[in-house]
Amino acid sequence: MCLCRKLAKSPKLTAREAARGAICGTALFCAFATQTWGTTLTTPAKNGMLTGTYVLFVPLFLTALERKIRLRPFVDAAICAVGLFVFFEVYRDTTSLNLGAIFSLISGVFFAIHFIATERLTSRFDPLNSAAAQLATVAVWATLFSTLFERDKIDFASIATSRSIAEFLYLGVISTGFAYWSQVLAQSKLDSTTIAVVACLESIFAVVFSILFGYETISFGIVVGAAIVLVATARSATAPLSNEAGEKDENAEKKTA
Repeated sequence: MCLCRKLAKSPKLTAREAARGAICGTALFCAFATQTWGTTLTTPAKNGMLTGTYVLFVPLFLTALERKIRLRPFVDAAICAVGLFVFFEVYRDTTSLNLGAIFSLISGVFFAIHFIATERLTSRFDPLNSAAAQLATVAVWATLFSTLFERDKIDFASIATSRSIAEFLYLGVISTGFAYWSQVLAQSKLDSTTIAVVACLESIFAVVFSILFGYETISFGIVVGAAIVLVATARSATAPLSNEAGEKDENAEKKTA
């Protein structure tokens, strides 16, 4: 009830929120699209690992934007990347880099851009409005591309069944809508590097549920890799939000003294 009341009191979407949400939504669509293409052209392990490289791209891009190197975010991101490498056991796959792997890597770049764009462009706006604008943009782009490139593959008869509609509603409202609203809400309080590291837990939860439902078996790589990712997440979550926050605290202490 409280959540419904809060949503009802959400301010109206402004033109500025819509424009900035459209920029972030375009980056998100590009990430989704390239990740999906990568999935169809390479192994799930490679796709998961290479998509997760956003954890390295975020601090790298931020360093280029701010022209300032922050060591701790790089260390946390590197630890997380190693954990993903072990977790997906990519080291067992000796095949060369193919088109699917390239698309997966490009997806990681777009996810990193989305994290940073959400922090820089929409963190001061209402989280619900921002998430709605982003997902609406994704829906427009997805509809356009499906109409242009996949018209012959769309089976409207199967989509119109009650089961398909229920599945679409669950995926759209819970797995996508609520999930990205939570991310935007978190990014109003946390920096994009921390969000990128924490987001790597998606892979952990995916495999955990896969094991619980009998689709996956526990392996040494999964256990060790998950432990490494959790260490990186804990380090990142307990780090100061930014140097600016630290400087403000120091200045406040000086004034009170």
